[in-house]
Amino acid sequence: MKIHNKWTKAEEGPDNSVIYIDEDGNRLKRFWKAYEGQPVEEASTRSWRNNNPGNHSLGPFARRNGAIGGAGKIPNKKNLDLKFAVYPDYETGRKAQALRLKEGTIYINLTLNEFVRKYVGVEKGEPDTKEVTDYRKAIKIFTKLDMDRTIRSLNDKEYEKLLDAMKKHEGWREGREEYTDIKKVLGVHVNKQRVIFEFLIGSVNNSKWVAKKEAIALTEAGELYAIVVHAQKESYLRPKFHQPPFSQMIVT
Repeated sequence: MKIHNKWTKAEEGPDNSVIYIDEDGNRLKRFWKAYEGQPVEEASTRSWRNNNPGNHSLGPFARRNGAIGGAGKIPNKKNLDLKFAVYPDYETGRKAQALRLKEGTIYINLTLNEFVRKYVGVEKGEPDTKEVTDYRKAIKIFTKLDMDRTIRSLNDKEYEKLLDAMKKHEGWREGREEYTDIKKVLGVHVNKQRVIFEFLIGSVNNSKWVAKKEAIALTEAGELYAIVVHAQKESYLRPKFHQPPFSQMIVT
């Protein structure tokens, strides 16, 4: 099922999943494994779950180019809290990857052989790792390019081949995703003291009245788009910051 929501936020979910959220609170969850016990080699890959074909990190560059969050810890020797960037869709992630290699002077003047070392994070003076060797081999086989050429020297067609080779090597395997249409508060009933005791929730074509207690439970479960406030005497709901106040939703 193709989902066309404009995702504005992304966060890590349980069991390596990634959760996309739009401005109305609707969610798309991309699972690591489609079912319990699925072999790892058949499970979805990080690059697909994050819409990040180059598996690059979340940082100033990624945010400037459309990243909406981060998910998945990137192993590093300094034990920094680095995460892979998450993009709202594949097209944005691909465009960011294309810009990543050509922006500034980090990669553009390096040969394909040199660039791989830099990209996977091998420090200057350290020997090539197996990851570097495998990455170089994958690029050479897929692109048929001379590995002593610089990234700057590649024409548009050759550069697209390089991006495709990186996507293939980083792994792009799709998996299970689940869309959740979050219920909205459409109206409220108040008592004589003007205290809300019932909420009309759902959508314009499919709605129902629920008691305050149930509405709070649905909100805490992430199924109702509102905020639970735990006051000293009792808990209550209030609308999200960009939503109209409940006082404008009173149904008589």
